[in-house]
Amino acid sequence: MSLDFWKENNFRLEPWSTDYQPPIDIEELSSSESEVDPSVEETDWSNFCKTRVKPELPQRLIFIDGRRRMDAALVGGSGNTINYGVFGTIAVGAVIVDRITYTANCTNFYIGRILGFGGGQEAPETSIPCPFGSGAELVYKPVKPYIENSPEIRKNLVQNAMLKAEATLAEQQYAMQPNTLVIRDGRLPYNSPSFAVGYVKTMHKNYLSEKYASVLWELQPGERTPIFLIKEKNRPHWSWYLKSGNPQVYSNKLGYHDLHGIVRLELSSDIPLETAQKIADQTTYLIPEYSSHPYKDPRAPQNLTPVGALERELGRHMGNANLIKRRVQHFLASTGVSL
Repeated sequence: MSLDFWKENNFRLEPWSTDYQPPIDIEELSSSESEVDPSVEETDWSNFCKTRVKPELPQRLIFIDGRRRMDAALVGGSGNTINYGVFGTIAVGAVIVDRITYTANCTNFYIGRILGFGGGQEAPETSIPCPFGSGAELVYKPVKPYIENSPEIRKNLVQNAMLKAEATLAEQQYAMQPNTLVIRDGRLPYNSPSFAVGYVKTMHKNYLSEKYASVLWELQPGERTPIFLIKEKNRPHWSWYLKSGNPQVYSNKLGYHDLHGIVRLELSSDIPLETAQKIADQTTYLIPEYSSHPYKDPRAPQNLTPVGALERELGRHMGNANLIKRRVQHFLASTGVSL
């Protein structure tokens, strides 16, 4: 009886550890075609040539990523006022890959500590001393307050500070490096530089109706869908799906779902479609080349190897979370604040 169940139902393994958000976490099954135009590159997706002529590849790649952490959550205010706030730490950095010399370096680390509130409450710059015998301090810089006031704004305050730092780093690196493709891990925020490619490894939303989404199950490693236009307010952008990984490693023999290895890429629609096509074709070669292997990364192949290395390095630069939280608690206790 149980064998019949498994034969009749198409269940497959989820290779990512349950410690991570799953790569397929779709909350909405499809979008209205008034929000997505799937015909900008190809009207008939069934005739689209998924394997393209190999394009000229850039000499350098820059992978940019950031990490964020809420060091301590705050609630309180003057009198009976309740404002939510947060002490947070952000870290951003880049991996610069020189494809001519076959070298890669983690560099340009920026570590910032922020303090912010909701409800329009301004935050002061706050220095928290480290243990006796050390001259170091934890300096938390104020960020613009949110008008909204709820526990959720804490995460948003830290997230927005990180995204702003990532955008600044992307602009700096692109200006210094000609013939370069910049890949930012995650979706592109509305103020992202137009030249950066957003790399989305977790599917929260299917932007394609069933007519077009069926192509995703047919993609092989190194193949992509046609480009489609997502007409989001404040951030319209080109997008395409691509299958990453190695056909010898990520086969159906491992029992994985057919969507395993699917990623989505974004590019500002300020860039001409012809240029976007060139970049999309470049990613069909570059993304699989830098995809991770399961013996090193539990989120393989979606998590790119340079990004995985950068994440680990950023974590080391952020400092120990437990020790920092204790310093914040000690500081608040020393001011007479009730904990």
